[in-house]
Amino acid sequence: MAVNKVFDGLLVLQYKSGDKKALGLLVKRYHAKFCKHAYWYTKDIDASKDIAQDSWRAIINSVYKLKDENSFGSWSLTIVTRKSLDYLKQNQLKMKR
Repeated sequence: MAVNKVFDGLLVLQYKSGDKKALGLLVKRYHAKFCKHAYWYTKDIDASKDIAQDSWRAIINSVYKLKDENSFGSWSLTIVTRKSLDYLKQNQLKMKR
C-alpha cells in the first residue's frame, strides 16, 4: 500500500478522534488537487474553487461514515466529481430557460 494512502488514513483517523489539525493537513494536501479536478470538468476557475469548498463541506459532514480511511483520496475525489457534474447539470438547465 502506498505511503500516502496510509498517511491520509492516519490523518482521517486523527480527525475522527477530534484532532482538528489533522483536517488542516488534509486540506493542505488535497485542496489544490480538488480545484484542479473540478476545473477539468467546468473549465471555470471560480466555479472550481466553489466546488472544492462545497466538497470539503460534504467531506467533513460524512467523513465519519468512511469505513476504509486509507481510501480517503479516491473517496473524496468522487465527491468532487459528483459536485462538478451537478454544477454542469445546473448550468445546462439555466441555459435552456
